[in-house]
Amino acid sequence: FDDSHWQNIVVPHDWAIEGPFNRDGDPNTGKLPWKDEGWYRIKIMIPSSWSGKQIYLLFDGVMAFPIVYVNGEIAGRWDYGYNSFYLNVTKFIKPGSENLVAVHADTRKHDSRWYPGAGIYRKVSLIADNPVHIDIWGTYITTPVVKPHYADVRIATTVNNCGNNTEEVVLKHTIKNQAGSVVAEKEAKGIIAQGKNRIIETTVTLTDPRRWDISDPHLYTLETTVINNDREVDNYVSTFGVRTIRFTA
Repeated sequence: FDDSHWQNIVVPHDWAIEGPFNRDGDPNTGKLPWKDEGWYRIKIMIPSSWSGKQIYLLFDGVMAFPIVYVNGEIAGRWDYGYNSFYLNVTKFIKPGSENLVAVHADTRKHDSRWYPGAGIYRKVSLIADNPVHIDIWGTYITTPVVKPHYADVRIATTVNNCGNNTEEVVLKHTIKNQAGSVVAEKEAKGIIAQGKNRIIETTVTLTDPRRWDISDPHLYTLETTVINNDREVDNYVSTFGVRTIRFTA
């Protein structure tokens, strides 16, 4: 397809924000021409070293009803413009060559009481993982016990095994404070069947935690390292705060 006459843009992008304003348009949505359809295309050179990896496209926001094509095939679609979503596009990618990604966004059936935007209005990430890896948004952190001198940090990590064999993994959790100093460490183990995923849970105790508060929004950093066959295969960083919330009469 000859797209040489298409406009060159930078994502994030909103096709309606440039106007022109429609004087008779809906004032609730800014009188901007957001109801329409748009196409985005980009050619990406995928290195041959990515052969055997799991490849994801992570969209932080596309308005609306996006359909994603990779090398001419539908890789997936999403029905809601305000949510982030991701697609595993491994089977559509050709490592060692140029790959074409196309996105169709269509706001014509969308309705709104405010200006919703139009197009790929948030960033897009291309992620390449080893067969054994932490899932996208794969760590879930809670603090079920918070006492004056300690807090229990509950970590649930979803690990994918896209390889051809059952694998045993070690998760090394390291918690750092806002200054970057290590305040707690712990390891957890799990066995994951071929082609499956597993949630591996563990609890780490923080001594004298610095609580998150409006006047002191202190965040800890959790770094999770996945070790498989004595080799580091993935690394994932999350942030969290230690806090309690109560509603009373």
